[in-house]
Amino acid sequence: MATTKKKTFDAVAESRRWRIATGKRLAGITPEERREHLRRTTEAFFAQKPARRAPALAHR
Repeated sequence: MATTKKKTFDAVAESRRWRIATGKRLAGITPEERREHLRRTTEAFFAQKPARRAPALAHR
C-alpha cells in the first residue's frame, strides 16, 4: 500500500488568499493612489531580468 505525502503548499489556496488581500488593499485607496501603485508595480516588474519573467512577456 502506497503512502501519500502530505501537501505542504497549496497554490490554489495561496492564490485565493493573495487575491482577497490585494482586493481589500486596493478597495481602501483612492483612484489616484491605485494608478500610482500600478505604475510602481509595473516598473518593478519590467526592471527584473527577463529570465525571471514569463517568456511571453519578456522583451525581445
